[in-house]
Amino acid sequence: MPTTFFLGYDTTEDGEIVINEEQAEVVRRIFREFLEGKGCPKIAKGLTKDGLKTGKGNKTWTSDAVYKILKQEKYQGHCLAQKTVTIDFLTHKRVRNHDIQPQYFVKNTHPAIISEETFEAVQQEIKRRSLMMRDPDNKYRQHLSSHSPFSNQYFCGECGRPVIRRRLTSSRKGEKYYISAWQCRVTAGRDPDYKHCKTSYVHETDLENAFMKIMRDMKDNLDDVIEEAKQAIEKASLSPPEQQRLEELNTQIEAVTDRISDLAAKESATRDAIYDATLRHLIYEQEILQQERDSLEENMQEQHYLEKQFKSLLVLLEETEKLEDFDVKLFKNTIERGIIYKERIVEFQFKCGVKRTLCVRERKTPKKK
Repeated sequence: MPTTFFLGYDTTEDGEIVINEEQAEVVRRIFREFLEGKGCPKIAKGLTKDGLKTGKGNKTWTSDAVYKILKQEKYQGHCLAQKTVTIDFLTHKRVRNHDIQPQYFVKNTHPAIISEETFEAVQQEIKRRSLMMRDPDNKYRQHLSSHSPFSNQYFCGECGRPVIRRRLTSSRKGEKYYISAWQCRVTAGRDPDYKHCKTSYVHETDLENAFMKIMRDMKDNLDDVIEEAKQAIEKASLSPPEQQRLEELNTQIEAVTDRISDLAAKESATRDAIYDATLRHLIYEQEILQQERDSLEENMQEQHYLEKQFKSLLVLLEETEKLEDFDVKLFKNTIERGIIYKERIVEFQFKCGVKRTLCVRERKTPKKK
């Protein structure tokens, strides 16, 4: 594991890998800011502005450099060996190892900068943002934005398209003033592929007030929140047979991995057909088992995610005394997404699985003469 240009680590004269604390703080900052809601471009801009250096000593950060750090498994103390392989020993040309040779995932090879829990939370957030960029049928995309706490958070309840921010002009007593509002991008005429949606816009202040009202109601009716969150967690949890199967898969994968390692260690210069066939069979068996395990672990991660978000919500409700003015941090830490329906009805979907629906602004009924 070379550390020459690897941010966060150094190698001693004895070959021991140690943490470079000054650089490690940069790594921790990247993971922390990403989980706080910032995108890779914004994180890169902040690092560049503060004069922090990359692993190669550059003062200019790119979003790609930030993304690669977020995906780097070595920061949790583990190592995936043979990501690249040498295909020509004369020119020493190395390429990405796409089914050329076996890869080995080895745990606890060096000190960890990021906990496994934080690393896994970031991977889930990367996946969540990726899915957020498109609808279930992959018909459209949107760009991740962090300019407003509501950016990428609201969707149209009628057509499913993203809701965008608009600056509307109104007048009062002959004077113009501007209103920030959120509206389905189809209704706003910003979607060239879809035209049939007439959802009303919602004032930004109404969304802010509605969220704070819901938070006050939840704090006053905590037992209902606890019950609903527990039901969501139970629904996402693995059943006893699934849990047993996951344990069996882990045992089987470990056994197959050991057999692959033993076989690779005995590899000779003159590989025969039996050796190659056995190795390919073991790798294929390992991949099949891992696919089934990954599916079960994904469900288990969803359960853990809901549990973590539920505990966080309880702490926030307990510690936040004044729930009056709109709290940006509270919104970002608790809301998964919002759905805006007709008649200005909004559904708030919390990260812990709880849902609340509210009409953010009632239509005024004309007075009878």
